Amino acid sequence: TKAILIEKVGDEYRQTFRGEAPTTVEAPFEDVTRGVLNAIAEIEDLSGRKILDGEKIITPSGAGGDPKVGVDIYISTSSAGGGLQMMVAGVVQSMTAESAQRCALGAGAIVMDVLASNDGRLPHEKIERIRSLRPDMILLSGGT
Repeated sequence: TKAILIEKVGDEYRQTFRGEAPTTVEAPFEDVTRGVLNAIAEIEDLSGRKILDGEKIITPSGAGGDPKVGVDIYISTSSAGGGLQMMVAGVVQSMTAESAQRCALGAGAIVMDVLASNDGRLPHEKIERIRSLRPDMILLSGGT
């Protein structure tokens, strides 16, 4: 779980701090907001800004006359259901398929399988694998 603080610096808005915390979507917490609050608490520690009042976001910025208290806007996004369920396919296992896999993992995908022309499976086995796994997306890599 990640949180960022964007502040006005001069005439522009900039990301000034970033907090991270382990996800809490699964047991024992089973509540994604725990991770969000923990990431925000890390931003509080790093920035010296008070953002939370218990479990509530303090708004607006400068609440109570203190410029280091609160935020103007709080926005949250979630991928708590997990990343995209993805299959990757490359022309050659040791080159394009591995590159596609690294790309998918770097983007936060859950790689279900890696297909390649030389992976030892027959074409109908690869098709059956795609049908049985039903990925959200297939990333194709290779060629000229």
